Amino acid sequence: MGPIQWTSRTRRQVMGIRNWDQYQMAVVGATTRDQNQIMRVIRRSSKGRAKRIDMSTARYSNSFWDSDINGSRGYDELKARIREGKKLSNEIENYFRQRAKIERDYAKDLQKLVDNCKHKNELGSLEKAWRDVKTDTARIAQTHDTAGADFDKLAQEMSSFTDEQKRQSKAAEDAVQKLHSNLKSSYSKFTSQEKTFHQKGETHDELLNSIKFMENTRNTVVPKELEKARVKESKAKDDLEKNENSYKNLHEEVTKSKAAYESEMTKMCELFQTLDEKRIDHTRDNLWKCTNLESRICVEQDEYAEKMRQNIEPCDIDGDIQLYIKYHKTGSEKPPNVAYKPCRGRALKVQVDKGDHLYSEVTLH
Repeated sequence: MGPIQWTSRTRRQVMGIRNWDQYQMAVVGATTRDQNQIMRVIRRSSKGRAKRIDMSTARYSNSFWDSDINGSRGYDELKARIREGKKLSNEIENYFRQRAKIERDYAKDLQKLVDNCKHKNELGSLEKAWRDVKTDTARIAQTHDTAGADFDKLAQEMSSFTDEQKRQSKAAEDAVQKLHSNLKSSYSKFTSQEKTFHQKGETHDELLNSIKFMENTRNTVVPKELEKARVKESKAKDDLEKNENSYKNLHEEVTKSKAAYESEMTKMCELFQTLDEKRIDHTRDNLWKCTNLESRICVEQDEYAEKMRQNIEPCDIDGDIQLYIKYHKTGSEKPPNVAYKPCRGRALKVQVDKGDHLYSEVTLH
């Protein structure tokens, strides 16, 4: 299959991909450039679908508040969410690093295995097949070494992404924490002043009631006592007014502090949701790249295995035998028959005809 012709129809077909099986069918025989293009089209398509989600869906900014002005359950929950997300990102980063190490170590072991295969006394098609197997094994080792480098890149991407997320979330957390501390401090002063103000009001009311009673019973009250009561009521009124002014000022302060805190908390909620969405998308994207690496390793390794099979298949048994004979034959003449030679010092018995004047035994010297 050659390069894909990117027509509008092709793009619509790619945008319709929804699962791994469909993706595999789409990339069969495709070039690396086309595989990357397919991935970009799918990603843009998925983001487009995400934008069409009903915006009435609950958001962080309206889901993580605490009805207690001194409480921080929502803040604590979101901090925990970001913290747990960071733990997962670190775990995946470590997975990529360990996987990179495994791939590099495997590549080194494969290359070492090839280097240790030094037999050179074979001939013919089997010798060529074995040489090609070693060559392709070295290429498989290179594939795994390259995969190790790619896994390292994924780990570095995760690390950089996590560090940036940590930087942004930390700044937002510190700002909200500071404003919430200011709010709690202002609210504490406000409630304390409120208590004092109400006490002053009760004291002033009691003095007013006392003066009214004295005025109603003027005939039985000493004028000096009534005057003292009026002086005391006047001082209590001044004191009440001062406390009321302080109370109003503190109310304005706590109202401003609450508004500032809620504004910053809302920004933090929106930021944390954005960070969380990016983290999920980035993590999913890197895991997808990981599976692409897995596929690439399998495809390249299978390609080299197929080359090995193609090189092994032509092995000619008879041809290799004849080649070996041609270059290493030692001759076709066999050794002569071995004669039996008796020992000359041994006595021999000779059978002679009767009538001959011969010794019955002859000793050979």
